Amino acid sequence: MRRFIVGMIILILSVWLGLRIAEDPGLALFTYRDWSMQMPLWFAAVCLIVLTLFVYYLVRFIDGIDSSFYRWKNWLRWRRKNKSYSKTNRGLIELIEGHWRTAENFLLEGINQSDAPLVNYLAAAKAAHERGAFDKRDLYLRKAHDLAPQADVAIGLTQAQLQLDQGQLEQALATLNHLRTITPLHAVVLKLLQKTYIRLADWKALLLLLPSMRKAKTLTPEQLDVMELRVYQELLSATANKADNAETMHEFWKIVPRKAQKNSQLIYTYAKQLMRFPYTANEVEVLINTAVKKNWDSDLVRLYGLLVTENPKKQLSHAEKWMKHYPDQPILLLTLGRLCLQCQLWGKARGYLEESLRLEANPETYVEYGKLFEQLGDVSTALVNYRDGLGLVAEVE
Repeated sequence: MRRFIVGMIILILSVWLGLRIAEDPGLALFTYRDWSMQMPLWFAAVCLIVLTLFVYYLVRFIDGIDSSFYRWKNWLRWRRKNKSYSKTNRGLIELIEGHWRTAENFLLEGINQSDAPLVNYLAAAKAAHERGAFDKRDLYLRKAHDLAPQADVAIGLTQAQLQLDQGQLEQALATLNHLRTITPLHAVVLKLLQKTYIRLADWKALLLLLPSMRKAKTLTPEQLDVMELRVYQELLSATANKADNAETMHEFWKIVPRKAQKNSQLIYTYAKQLMRFPYTANEVEVLINTAVKKNWDSDLVRLYGLLVTENPKKQLSHAEKWMKHYPDQPILLLTLGRLCLQCQLWGKARGYLEESLRLEANPETYVEYGKLFEQLGDVSTALVNYRDGLGLVAEVE
């Protein structure tokens, strides 16, 4: 209905306009210098309307062509990116599956149109490294650095890890030390430095690294305590190997933190190294006796029985006191048997050793038992015990 009314209005206006034009068509005159043109006014108006519509649709047509060209360029760009993504994705899959050369080729092909060419170069370096092409590996790493110098840490970590895998410990250490100047508390940098120092057996450097590792929380406090303990054990052993006297060991022990000095494993390492110097036997006896009173440790108890002091009876007395708190301990009974042998208490030695063997068959106990029978002049029984001890050793191996 509305369309009908609008149509009728347009028709009425058209008829009215046509009648007005028929009564007085008007005149339009255009002049320019010596040139002039005249036409009815209504015809000029129609030409103006037609010209306006022509210009309008021409502009729309040109704009449509430009829009189509823009969409075409976007499609080409998307197609190139999609192809690049496919090659990069394929390269990463090949890398994970261990197809190094294929992975390297796909990753390099996907670099030019990749949104993240740095990833391509780093992954290609890994692939080249795995197939032994170390020159190409270094080339890719250099290109990665030239491409994204702001990603120095990521590139350096990749390089250090590959150097460690190749066994280039000194080069890896140089790379990691450089990275540490950039980011002192980077957890991955510190972990790789830890691995490098362990492989280099550079325990002093690792000891200096531990505070930073604690601050960066690269490991749990318990794991760091274990690491610190191992470092001091290694340093103790290294110091002992170079020491000409016990004073060197004493000086080192002074720099060990008090908390670490209470650790039974570290005390064992320290005591064992001191025993290389016979004149420290009495000092070691006091050290072990004090430690065992506080915390039972079978290794320390075993070491106590191997000590040769000026007063073995005093040793025996101390060890027998431990029996009140730690009965039925085979290693303690072995130690008591050894100390009785030193004191030439053959009967007590036999009782302790037999009880130790009853609780646990141990090659060391059989050897001491054999020594006892040698002292008693029973060589055949001694040989039987030596044979039984060797049999246990063979079973273990």
